[in-house]
Amino acid sequence: MPGGLAQWYSMGSSSFLYTPDSCAAGAACKLVVALHGCLSDNRFVGDRFARESHLNEYADTNKLVILYPQTDISLLRGNPQGCWDWWGYTGGDYAQKSGPQMRAILNEVHALGG
Repeated sequence: MPGGLAQWYSMGSSSFLYTPDSCAAGAACKLVVALHGCLSDNRFVGDRFARESHLNEYADTNKLVILYPQTDISLLRGNPQGCWDWWGYTGGDYAQKSGPQMRAILNEVHALGG
């Protein structure tokens, strides 16, 4: 998280990553970022979104790695349901690449080599 303030921007401290065996063995694979809905981060549903969305099965047959970044509730920011910022609670640039949550996700993508 830019500035190390994950909780301030309602970001979770960890993400889930699904890597098919073929990708782990060195096959050229693409990355998909899957964003959960409100009340669907790991604090509310554990890893159910990652396990039950069927994206992992799709990834197995299509050479895809799936990144599941997580939000966190933030009562101070007006986000008690752990939603991604779709209304501006993290600032005016929330829907742009410069928005804090988007920068955090991009940092994760870059850390994975993307």
